[in-house]
Amino acid sequence: MQFGQDFEKIFFRLSLQKPKYLQAIKSGYYTSEEIDVLSHLANKFYTKFNETPTQEQIKLLVSHSNKAKDKVTDNILDMLFQVDLDQYDEEWLTSTAESWIKWRTFDTSLFDTIEYIKTTQVTPENADSVIQKVKGLINDRNNLTFNSDLGLNFFEVDSHDQKESEKVSTGYNFLDRLLGGGYDKGGNLIVYAGEQNIGKSIYLANDAANFVKMGTNTVVITAEMAAHKFVKRIGSNLLSININDYAEKAKNKEHVQRRLEAVGDGFTPPGELFVKQFPTSQATVLDIEAYVSQIEEERQIKVGAVVIDYINILANYRNQNTENTYMKIKQIAEDLRAMGIRNNWLIVTATQITRNGYNSSDIGMTDIAESAGLSHTADVMLGIIQDDLMRANAEYWLKLLKIRDGEGKGTKCKLDIDWNYMRLIETDDITNSNLHGI
Repeated sequence: MQFGQDFEKIFFRLSLQKPKYLQAIKSGYYTSEEIDVLSHLANKFYTKFNETPTQEQIKLLVSHSNKAKDKVTDNILDMLFQVDLDQYDEEWLTSTAESWIKWRTFDTSLFDTIEYIKTTQVTPENADSVIQKVKGLINDRNNLTFNSDLGLNFFEVDSHDQKESEKVSTGYNFLDRLLGGGYDKGGNLIVYAGEQNIGKSIYLANDAANFVKMGTNTVVITAEMAAHKFVKRIGSNLLSININDYAEKAKNKEHVQRRLEAVGDGFTPPGELFVKQFPTSQATVLDIEAYVSQIEEERQIKVGAVVIDYINILANYRNQNTENTYMKIKQIAEDLRAMGIRNNWLIVTATQITRNGYNSSDIGMTDIAESAGLSHTADVMLGIIQDDLMRANAEYWLKLLKIRDGEGKGTKCKLDIDWNYMRLIETDDITNSNLHGI
């Protein structure tokens, strides 16, 4: 992408009118050394005084700068300030300037990335961390937005309209009632919490099956279980094939095809479903977002829900080598929720509780590992409860630990589990408990 110095003169004048561009332009972006140094001085001035400098102020800034006064003459300043922006179409100015800034940002970050790679000794032991570092260099620097949305003006009547958000049914009547119809589709982060090996994956598979039956295009990311094993769990539920016979029945392609064609309620076409396995502790939010976006682009569909098994074994691209699990989970949770908001995806995942809550008849927020960092970010948190007696009776209790927008915190419902078909079946046994300070 080529921009001559005539363009750069225009961009410099525009940046003095729109400081958001001035702040985004870094040293070295302009090919003209004179404009580059002027942009640097103007940026420092704006940072200090929260306004862009006039021509006279820039003259004074130049006279006090050893680097600038040998390069920038009064003639150059006069020439720059004679640029008349009114002669250009505003839409063209905006789109061209933003394209230039984005390109220069990418170009310089790419140059720095190549320099980092050339000066870093890559070994089998550090290859993964080097790759994540490179991804971070590219992604962090190019996360530019020039959104002109100023938000809601409180003193405009239309700002007070309470717009209804699109809902995705949870699959559980008691939760739908408490949540006003279900999860908000765009950007909600839903987290199940339970002890190790309690069946968090069963809940996530059950959710994926429910979303698909209701017509929501769904993507499942598994960072632990093999993709075909996760397909078996969802398939047993959706296709009504006993999980103990699944491997044998799956060999009959015609039988499976007939079952696939019968998915849905007869009224709403089922959503599409994709299941992808990533290596444990290597998949980042960037990897997940790129994969789901690729599905949307190649299949020309809009994904509604992304189910991730599970948050604790994802990688944190922002800080690959941290041993602080609180910070790791907090940052991944923030990135997952931001990904959902950017793309209008519902995000559902799971986390582990501490050993204090193992084999307990009730759990609370104090039983959740990294509870503060994760719970502050999640919109809804659900506790999976099962002690020895419940396990023997093939039942769970599902408890609403946190709800950002609604009532009913502490409400729990008994669910029966049909292990043969990996289905969670809601019962009418509902209560509210406030143990552990909840």
